[in-house]
Amino acid sequence: MNFQSPCRPESAAATADASCVVHNLREVVFRIDVQGRWAFLNPSWAGLSGREPLSSLGCAFLQDVHPLDRDSAQGRCLALLEGDQAEWRQTLRLLLAGGDFKWVEVAARPALDAQGLVRGVAGTLVDVSERRATEERLRLSASVFDGAREGIAITDPQGRILEVNAAFQDITGYRREQVLGRTPALLSSGRHDKAFYEAMWGELLSTGQWSGEIWNRRADGALLAELLRISAVRDEQGRHTHYVAIFSDITRLKRQQETLERLAHYDPLTGLPNRVLLTDRLQTQIAQAERRREPLAVCSLDLDGFKAVNDAWGHPVGDELLVQAAERMRLALRAGDTVARLGGDEFVLILDHAPSEAEVGALAERVLATLGAPYTLMGREARVTASLGIALFPQHGTTPERLLRNADQAMLRAKRQGKNLACLVVGDEAEVAAREQHATALHEALLGGELCLYFQPKVEARTQRPVGAEGLLRWLHPVRGVLTPGEFLPQIHGTELECEIDWLVLEQGMAQLGRWTLEGHDMSLSLNLCAATLLHPQFTSRVALLAREHGVPRGRLELEVLETAALADLAAVAQAMEACAQLGVCFALDDFGTGYSSLHYLRQLPVKWLKIDQGFVRRMLTDEGDMHIVRAVVGLAAAFGVRTVAEGVETAAHAQALTALGCDLLQGYWFARPMPAVALLQWLQERQAGPRLPEAPHALREAGA
Repeated sequence: MNFQSPCRPESAAATADASCVVHNLREVVFRIDVQGRWAFLNPSWAGLSGREPLSSLGCAFLQDVHPLDRDSAQGRCLALLEGDQAEWRQTLRLLLAGGDFKWVEVAARPALDAQGLVRGVAGTLVDVSERRATEERLRLSASVFDGAREGIAITDPQGRILEVNAAFQDITGYRREQVLGRTPALLSSGRHDKAFYEAMWGELLSTGQWSGEIWNRRADGALLAELLRISAVRDEQGRHTHYVAIFSDITRLKRQQETLERLAHYDPLTGLPNRVLLTDRLQTQIAQAERRREPLAVCSLDLDGFKAVNDAWGHPVGDELLVQAAERMRLALRAGDTVARLGGDEFVLILDHAPSEAEVGALAERVLATLGAPYTLMGREARVTASLGIALFPQHGTTPERLLRNADQAMLRAKRQGKNLACLVVGDEAEVAAREQHATALHEALLGGELCLYFQPKVEARTQRPVGAEGLLRWLHPVRGVLTPGEFLPQIHGTELECEIDWLVLEQGMAQLGRWTLEGHDMSLSLNLCAATLLHPQFTSRVALLAREHGVPRGRLELEVLETAALADLAAVAQAMEACAQLGVCFALDDFGTGYSSLHYLRQLPVKWLKIDQGFVRRMLTDEGDMHIVRAVVGLAAAFGVRTVAEGVETAAHAQALTALGCDLLQGYWFARPMPAVALLQWLQERQAGPRLPEAPHALREAGA
């Protein structure tokens, strides 16, 4: 090492010995010249920085210092060179060859020549990354314990409480001095039997872990629902020395679950089973009818003239009419039959033990007669009739979806034939031929490039900032113009053509997403796929291939799956979602709330978004039941760490109400209609200078609290 310092060796032999020592030190020994360049580095520099000493010599030492530490390092070094400081001690970040950094401790003094003039800076660098990490972990542990929102209790092996944090005291209402030395049994609610606690301790002693939900009681006697996790702490011999219990207060969530389960199964206006419970009951009754080898009738019913009453007399009168009509249907049906409300003036009847078409027809006529009688509504008399379609199991379908769809078609035929009628499903060969012709034309459109994606923006509710878009399929029909999916996709549901179209959607969507990325647009894109496509054996490999071809970043592609489709084969869909999630694909459950919205199912599906059905959104300001459902879905999503998207936002009032309720993203005509990709970019440019929506009124904020 060819430099001299205030402590200089007295002979050449001593210098050689010192040089040998320096070269074998584990610490990095360095010298920086007056121009701030590395003038000497011992071999330990390679092990610390990943660079050979010779490659660094002559380079500015600051280029190896993390940008956040450069100013302070430069100031300290200059202070030594200018004689303003006798010693430089500092902990800073050293940049490594691979781009990462290590924490090092600098200890340096001025390097003097024979005349005592400063010719540089000499010192050592010591890797303190591990010590720094240990200190940080200790600080973090203390911070977590003291500042955690979850309650934490530490006990000895006998379960006596040794320490609790502030959140424990806030959640349970017990002060620290009240619980130290006592066991958690003082929190017992009495809701769990002896077997529950024996099972808990058995698992804890055998595995060292236990987690689950438990009911305890606060200091004031109020019930407390906890999500609890207990871990055993072992010593070097494997003996349990402590137990750490961490819990969060989920009492409000449990109450919300109870409310949501009630809302999820019954119509809040009429008290009738809703679509969720109807689907469940119909599935059960189909299975029973199949075992008994007995027929079953499903009726789709729609009130004729309800809209006129609702528009002329107002929603309160319309609601009263629906309540009275629901009660009349209940009384007209037999024990064991079901009447459910799907929404608006749409009802479904399940007629169990239907031995003959004649008996089903007679019961249908009785329902029509009772519904056609005059209604007294707030002192006024009104009349409505009903149109009813009947589908029989197994002749007209063996699944709930097929029976309901066929009954609905028969009901529409009853309306076309004059209303106040009951029509049985009939085989219509012309309709079958029309569907086949439609499928052929759609397949030709697929091959001819007539199918393309339009894009509808999604915006953050609070900031109104566009963050992504949904890709929506359009058929550019040469005669009929631009057609939406509802006009051409339902007829091919369940066919191979449906999957072929999904492949096209995936290809076009990911290509567009790749172009946006290249152009610097930080946009996510959601695409709608049917469950059959998701379960295709080659689906995951195709997604991976397209992502590589088009340069799609992880986390930018979102796939929307209809809730009802996902639940049809829950295990297989969940497995397919997990495989795609490994590729960075996110999932949304579309039209949430229209299917069987069970918490059990939601926990099994790796979804990051719940998309609130636009039917609920559009009616939420006029239908209290729909407002309750939207609020409950947003609360459920927040509880499960899932974000929400509301579609069908068509007015400022809807946007403000959803924002107040805590919905994350909004989508609908109030912001923009679906448009081609070129038009979307123009919309984004105009949006940057456009005004934001006014803040939600105070009343709405209160409603969403």
